[in-house]
Amino acid sequence: VKRQVDGFISTYYKGLLTCDDETCKHTTRSLNLRLIGDAERGTVCPEYPRCNGRLVRKYSEADLYRQLTYFCHVLDTVRCIDKVDNTIRPQVERELARVRPMVETAASTVQRIQNRCAFGWVQMMELIII
Repeated sequence: VKRQVDGFISTYYKGLLTCDDETCKHTTRSLNLRLIGDAERGTVCPEYPRCNGRLVRKYSEADLYRQLTYFCHVLDTVRCIDKVDNTIRPQVERELARVRPMVETAASTVQRIQNRCAFGWVQMMELIII
């Protein structure tokens, strides 16, 4: 799980940008600093005369946060047991007891990485106008 998470983090930090035009799909890591019209600096596709698309992040902060949240959701053994029907719950608890230490270790690793991510924190002072 740690290797998978590191792979997603690595993908995010590669900072790949891709053109949003379906016919172009130009992918790059460098920004185009040319200003054309009302476009923001760095968003114009490098293939500009032939393409009118904009560069967007291929793997954004939100994508990374969603992936980490998904791992936490999948590795949550308590939620898994709560969803099971009461008739087979003891059997599922016995089966889960064997793998629970490993799953909880993986879940705590992902949770620790997710807690370091600033995307999930809300600054209350920025929401309230005084």
